Amino acid sequence: MKLSCLRPLAALLLTLGLAACGGKASYDVSGTITGLSNEGLVLANGSDTLPRPAGSTTFTFNKRIDYGTDYNITVLTQPAHMNCSVSGGSGSAGHYLSIDALVTCSQNAYKVGGTVSGLTVDGLVLINGNTTTNIVKDSTAFTMNGTVAYGASYGISVFTQPTGLVCKVAPGTGIGTMGEADVTTVQVTCGPA
Repeated sequence: MKLSCLRPLAALLLTLGLAACGGKASYDVSGTITGLSNEGLVLANGSDTLPRPAGSTTFTFNKRIDYGTDYNITVLTQPAHMNCSVSGGSGSAGHYLSIDALVTCSQNAYKVGGTVSGLTVDGLVLINGNTTTNIVKDSTAFTMNGTVAYGASYGISVFTQPTGLVCKVAPGTGIGTMGEADVTTVQVTCGPA
């Protein structure tokens, strides 16, 4: 009698154990976002897409994936005036305890430059913010060191005059707000002191 009671109990425990082993683990495909200040970012993991609003610092795709399934998080649509990249966004679920990618976004940035006329000696130094650029004699064009982020202001002025000359930035050409392309319209003219 005792043996007949143990058999159904053993069968039940074996069934429960096999059921527990038969199910696959599933994983959230998620991560963190840094620097997202503009609208328009859309992330993708295969056919699963996920828009993220400006200011978002985390993301989790709607679809979970099973153990052993490959994932590949990409930027489907860049946010307005920004560039985002993904690190740690591909692999196979289950190799790590969690899927935690990093999306890093930065404002697009462009160069500022223009033309130079009358520069017959060395020594001209232009400045934009705290970035200086030396312009050599006989130059007819220049590009400032560094970049200016989209939407930021720039203001080119003469930091150091060359010996024996006076150089000026033409009114209306050295100050502005950065758009979505390099600025090449700053005009610097030099003449006798």
